[in-house]
Amino acid sequence: MKTLSVVFFLALACLTSALERTYVNANGTFASRRNYSSLSVANGGRWGEWTWVDMCPERSYAIGFSVKVEPYGGSFSDDTSLNGIRLFCSTDQSDHIMYTIESDTGVFGHWSGVRWCPANGILRAFQLKTEPDQGAGDDTAVNNIRFRCSNGLPLEEVGGTFGDYSEWSSACYKGGICGIQTKQESYQGVWVDDTALNDVRFFCCE
Repeated sequence: MKTLSVVFFLALACLTSALERTYVNANGTFASRRNYSSLSVANGGRWGEWTWVDMCPERSYAIGFSVKVEPYGGSFSDDTSLNGIRLFCSTDQSDHIMYTIESDTGVFGHWSGVRWCPANGILRAFQLKTEPDQGAGDDTAVNNIRFRCSNGLPLEEVGGTFGDYSEWSSACYKGGICGIQTKQESYQGVWVDDTALNDVRFFCCE
């Protein structure tokens, strides 16, 4: 009985710690962190401009992510699909603080839940699901993203339905993904086709 009480106490302590964790947006605080390479794919959209870089703190890496998605609005709507990507950085859990990083993000949609790499895994490679140029039709550009963890597990959230996935990017060969930069088309107004997120690159740190 005493053993069960100890186990219950430890489980409760872990749950309390998880609930008390504070998420802090890095907001460029660690943008000067050095990286040794960047990861990209070939099927990004053609609209928009590359925006700012955001980085995890030193000695931490991305271990989870969430996405901001505008749901499909129907045949006569102006859809943008994926609007943003947020990474969650590993850190010393004794202070209950976890930093999040994101580059420029579109104005449409809502953030998903968080997908985590299991067993101390780190994000190391990615694919983009992108819809090709639709000509006179409604363009959505990037519809979803898929990551691969250091233990080989792929992670994906629910995104848009249009387009196809690229080949996998190259992988961080040591350490893991530690930074992000997005290519965003800014809001174009009521009568102009919007695409929001068009491309992304990630950075690798030791």
